[in-house]
Amino acid sequence: MPISDSRSLTRSTKTAIVHKVIDITPEAPSAAKQAIVDKVLALADRYRRGLFAVVAVLFAAIIALLAAPHGGKKGVVAAAAAPARATAAAPTVMLTAPAPVEKVPSAPVVIELNLPTAVQEGLVECQWRGNGRDRLFLDAQSDSAQPMRLRLGAGQLLASTDSTIVVLKSQTLEFAPHGAVHEEIATVATSSANKVVGAEYHMSAGALPDLDKLFDYVAAHPEARAGAVQTATLILTENLPLSAFAKFNELSAGTDRMPDTEEFKADTADILSALMIVKDIGISRPLAVTIDPQLEIEAMIDPDAHGLAVEYYGITDEWGFWKNQLLAGDPSTRHYALYGIARFYPDIALEMLPKWARTETVSAVFRMSAVAALAETNRAEAIPILRELEREFGSGTDLGRAAHQGANALDAQFAHAGGGKGVLASAGS
Repeated sequence: MPISDSRSLTRSTKTAIVHKVIDITPEAPSAAKQAIVDKVLALADRYRRGLFAVVAVLFAAIIALLAAPHGGKKGVVAAAAAPARATAAAPTVMLTAPAPVEKVPSAPVVIELNLPTAVQEGLVECQWRGNGRDRLFLDAQSDSAQPMRLRLGAGQLLASTDSTIVVLKSQTLEFAPHGAVHEEIATVATSSANKVVGAEYHMSAGALPDLDKLFDYVAAHPEARAGAVQTATLILTENLPLSAFAKFNELSAGTDRMPDTEEFKADTADILSALMIVKDIGISRPLAVTIDPQLEIEAMIDPDAHGLAVEYYGITDEWGFWKNQLLAGDPSTRHYALYGIARFYPDIALEMLPKWARTETVSAVFRMSAVAALAETNRAEAIPILRELEREFGSGTDLGRAAHQGANALDAQFAHAGGGKGVLASAGS
């Protein structure tokens, strides 16, 4: 039975300690033992250095053995007490909850596709309405929960019930999730039979020869005239003759004129620009539009097309060109040279043309052209010359009436520009 009395425990402890002390008290050594000790000491003195090392090792081992039963508990107690001391010595730290980190949402993934592919996959719905020539309107609605970037390439073909057009320039359409896009898109007609009226269009598959080269040219030359690009398109797709495009009256058109192409008539400058584009993109096959020689002379007398004609036809001696046209040109267009001389060499024309008008041996066509061309000099000095020719020929004759009309046209031109002062200033220059 355990003893709970504290005094009994104390007496028992003391008694155990006394007996322990008594048990370990050494006895006086005997003579034999003393002799052994003396020998050990003599050897120790002889080998003291080596023995010191052995003794140190043995001593350390003994101490370790003696300390094992008691030191373990002390180590445990010390280890247990260490946290307490550390806790007591540690400073007080005020801990606060960390601020919440705001989670940044990741950017949505943008779907990038060609527009026709997106339509086929049901990601977008498109409605197209165009005029059959140069304008197309797109209303598109996205059915995707993701933003989309859809590419509409140049050359995309669209068709209505009776017309076909192609997209002129590539572009990218940006769609928000379930968003709508409304765009006006530049186009060109691919057929001279197109009806230039408002109509519904739908995307169609297919490509037309050489148009990819034309669209690359347009992308690199955004300043290209719209009329020239449209004319170049029809030259490439249908190889039409000059009568399909020319606004001027053709001398050799006759019944070959194409009435169905009225919507695609072009200024002479646009026709020449189209021919230069076709040449620049490397098309060298024969073109029907270049067969009629009238185009060259028409372009040369047209102030807007003159520079283009000089470049396209490679004319280096312009006065030599006009002289050759007048003396040895095509009979149907020789008289055109008189207008060219009047517009680009007015000083020469003021001296030359009255002589041609008065020479009765000259063809009537040339005499009439000489009178009319005087007004094309745009010089005030031509007005008195024309009034004099009107008196000479008589107001009732064709030449007299042509002189009268030319003089009146110049009078109106200079009056509009600056009244009588403009006429006098020009005449005195």
